[in-house]
Amino acid sequence: MKAILFASLILLSLTTFGQTVKPFKHAVTITFAANATDAQIQEVDNSFQSLTKLAVVKGYEWGKVVDPKDPTKKQHVYIFTFDRESDLPIYGQSKEHLAHIKVGADITISVSALDYFVQ
Repeated sequence: MKAILFASLILLSLTTFGQTVKPFKHAVTITFAANATDAQIQEVDNSFQSLTKLAVVKGYEWGKVVDPKDPTKKQHVYIFTFDRESDLPIYGQSKEHLAHIKVGADITISVSALDYFVQ
């Protein structure tokens, strides 16, 4: 009986540990007002970067959106990686995030967010 139980535990652990966990991503795109200064936009960029200190954030990248139809558009994208989808509310309700969302509000035209699992 012990041998069957032991074999079952090994099989279960191989099945569970052999699975690949797909990272969960949270992408935020911000369009800034045409009159937003580089310094104001940098403040927003820095605020996003500061959120990487949160324990649930496992990865971060950002960039400037390239729009050939409107090369003067000031738009940035910020992408956060989490281990699991359930980490997103922890991130969103943190005091750091709640303070962050106020930074640059006066120079922001629009904000959109997209959440997805890496395939």
